[in-house]
Amino acid sequence: MDVWAAAIIVIIVAGTAYSYWRQLSYSIVAAVLCVVVFVIQIFSSDTSNMLASTTMYNIEFMPGDLTDPGRSYTLLTSMFSHASFFHLFFNILGIAFIGMVFEQRIGPRPYIVLYLLTGFVGTLVFAAVRWDEPYIAVVGASGAISGVLGGFARLYPNERMSMILFLFPLPPLPIWVIVGIFILLQLVFLGGSTNIAWEAHLGGLAAGIILAPILVKAQMGKGKRRLVPLAGLKRLATTPELKSILARIEREEIPDVRSAWIQEFLSKARCPACGSKIVIGRESVRCERGHLL
Repeated sequence: MDVWAAAIIVIIVAGTAYSYWRQLSYSIVAAVLCVVVFVIQIFSSDTSNMLASTTMYNIEFMPGDLTDPGRSYTLLTSMFSHASFFHLFFNILGIAFIGMVFEQRIGPRPYIVLYLLTGFVGTLVFAAVRWDEPYIAVVGASGAISGVLGGFARLYPNERMSMILFLFPLPPLPIWVIVGIFILLQLVFLGGSTNIAWEAHLGGLAAGIILAPILVKAQMGKGKRRLVPLAGLKRLATTPELKSILARIEREEIPDVRSAWIQEFLSKARCPACGSKIVIGRESVRCERGHLL
C-alpha cells in the first residue's frame, strides 16, 4: 500500500463514519467520495494511462487479494474507484436516481450498512465466479448501487421511478420492472465480451433483496421505544424541511418506515422553548436543557 492508497482509505472511512454519526445523506457523501477518489487517481497517476498506474493497482480489487491479507482493504477502496469519467458519471447517476430516493425512505444509517454490505457481497461474488483469474481487476460502485436497487425492489416493488437507459430517458416504471430490465441487461453482458462485472451486479442485487428487510427491521427495533405522538410533532415542524418530513410521516402507511421518518424528524427538530437539540431518552423526549416535549 502506498501513501495515495492510505489517503484514499482514510478519506472513505472518515466520510462514511461522519455520515453515519451525523445521519447525513450517504448518497451524497458516497458520490462525493467517488469523485474525490477519482481526482486522486488522476493526479497521482505515474503513467499516461491511469488504469496502469501504481495507485490504481493499489486500490483495485482482484480475486487473488482474498489470499493476501495485506490487500484485503481493496474490498473497500475498489467500491469507490472508477476506470473512467463515464464509468464514474453513470454510477453517480445511479446513486442520484435510486439511492437518494431509497435512503429518504429507510434513513441514512440502515442505508449506509446496506450500501457497504451489498457492495462487499457483489465484489465477493465476482471473486468467486472469477476465482481462476486471480489477477483480473474490478472497480466501481455499481455492485453497491445494484444492492440498493435490490433493497428498493424488495421493500417498495410498486414504487414508480424514471430511469435512463443508454442515455435515453424512460417513462416512470415500477421498481420491479426496472429490476427485470436490469437482470436482462446482465444476461446480455453475460453472453457478450464486455468489461462489465455482471457478477458483482447480480451478487449485489441479490444481497440487497435479502438484506434490506433485515436491516430496516433491526433499525426499527432500536427506535420503537423512541416514538412520540404525531400531534406532538406538529408543534416542532417549524421549518420547510421539517414540514416536508412531517407530511411524509402522515402519508406513510408502512409502520416501520413511518417510524424511521419520525426518528429523522426528531434528529433535525429543535426545542421550541430554547432552540436546543432534541434528546430521545428511554421513556421520554426532551431537549438538551431538560424541557419535556
